[in-house]
Amino acid sequence: MPEEKNFFAGLFDFAFHHSLLRNLVKLLYVIGIIGGGIFVVARVVLGYQQSPADALINLVAGIVSLFVGILITRLFLELALLIMRIAEGIERATRTGV
Repeated sequence: MPEEKNFFAGLFDFAFHHSLLRNLVKLLYVIGIIGGGIFVVARVVLGYQQSPADALINLVAGIVSLFVGILITRLFLELALLIMRIAEGIERATRTGV
């Protein structure tokens, strides 16, 4: 595997010798957590405009769904990294003459 390039150099790697997935996983995970939190807060505020009971229901359901969403997001991101590691292992095992 070639030496590590910076993020922007990797964007213009048209031969796909450099994988950006490892760098993007951290960013996608943080975006998922922040986006989920913003969504829960927005649902609670909009629910409070209807009634306090709606806000409480949205708060409880939102927190539960946020944790489930974070768990699913983490699962898929780790699965993507695992598939990439398997592919790299297969590439190293099948490489000839290097």
